[in-house]
Amino acid sequence: MNYYPLIRGRQADLLALRTAVQTGLSPHIIPVIEPVKDNAALPSTVAAFAAAEHPLYVIANPQVGTYGLLAAPRHPLPAPLPAPVQAARYFDAQPAPLIIAGTPAEAAALPARQLRMVPNEARFRVSGSKQAIYLGDWYPSRERTEAYRVVQRELYQYPKATLAGRGWADYPLSSHHYSEQGYPQRAIALHLLFPSHGALYWQHFTSVNNADFSQPQAKFFEAITPLAAWLAVHPEAATPATSELLQLLAQHHFPGLGKVRELQLRHLFTIIGRWLAD
Repeated sequence: MNYYPLIRGRQADLLALRTAVQTGLSPHIIPVIEPVKDNAALPSTVAAFAAAEHPLYVIANPQVGTYGLLAAPRHPLPAPLPAPVQAARYFDAQPAPLIIAGTPAEAAALPARQLRMVPNEARFRVSGSKQAIYLGDWYPSRERTEAYRVVQRELYQYPKATLAGRGWADYPLSSHHYSEQGYPQRAIALHLLFPSHGALYWQHFTSVNNADFSQPQAKFFEAITPLAAWLAVHPEAATPATSELLQLLAQHHFPGLGKVRELQLRHLFTIIGRWLAD
């Protein structure tokens, strides 16, 4: 059983992947990158995975963002991709080691041995394909960040014995909806995975004073302050990323939301890697 995070290639997400593979990414985590922007982090992340000899897929025909529209990117990917980095494709009748199929008809057109990523829906699961990776929106998104204070703990993934196929995929800390534009939020929240009773859960840490859009630094410290006490009760959730978060709190340093997202992703990769290895 493996985890195939589908990473839209934003800067913070790629930096999280690169740091994770350089410091020991679990062999049970095989990322799939969908390039969305032309930035130097994309080829450097591919190079880091090749140097670590860790499998990685890069989507050759991305469907969101601007990268796929460029005739000549300023930061091109190497051609051919260095092993064990391989190409993936959204279904278009061209071959690739990994095909992302969006309809039952597309999935049925693939050879039985073809590794495929398909929606986590009954009409795909009924095929019983052992080569299927089931893609879903496992992250509990909210329209407004402050809403995470209402329900602070949520199920992320069921016990491994209940999962089918080759593994599961999602858009970590995101959903299938992609937008180039960010939206200001009144609150700041941290979302950390932890194992419990064989399953994986989210714990949300949310700022308190969310009446307006001001003071993001103060809101970051409001959200992160309960972390040390929570980790004392859940020591199995401690990771190098949570240690860095606590260090930021001790130094009273707000590194910006990009760095905070990177640390949350690195924490997610560590927790899922441990869980799959157990």
